[in-house]
Amino acid sequence: MSSNTQLSGGCQCGAIRYTVSGPLRAAYACHCGECKKQSASAFSMSIAIPFGQLNVTGSVKTYETRAFSGKRKQACFCEICGSRLWHRTPDTDDQITLKVGTLDDASGFSPRGHLWVSKKQPWIVIPEGVPAFETQPEDVQAWRESLGQE
Repeated sequence: MSSNTQLSGGCQCGAIRYTVSGPLRAAYACHCGECKKQSASAFSMSIAIPFGQLNVTGSVKTYETRAFSGKRKQACFCEICGSRLWHRTPDTDDQITLKVGTLDDASGFSPRGHLWVSKKQPWIVIPEGVPAFETQPEDVQAWRESLGQE
């Protein structure tokens, strides 16, 4: 994705809309129990971005929970329809993990890495050569950066 690319997305009901500008890191999948619950699916796909790349309209609510790793996590969502839009950790307010499924067109994104594969559904096959961790690497931020850009 080039540095002048702009994508749009939002919640299910349309009360929250956003645009994200600039280069995006590669998407990754997380198979932990928390991500499966929040996505109501087999895994969740995210892209780590600086919060400053996001321009948001609408009222975003925050729910604080514990990630599968045990660390505090803030889930940001629409107060009307409940769509989970992004996550952030309280100690890194400038970084978020945007939920790929909230993009208006997510067709160009596929996971270039997988976390918590020890919890994945048995029918999911991770392609050979794609980085995968039984849980997660010690430095998740560095791992996300190592995946490159879209």
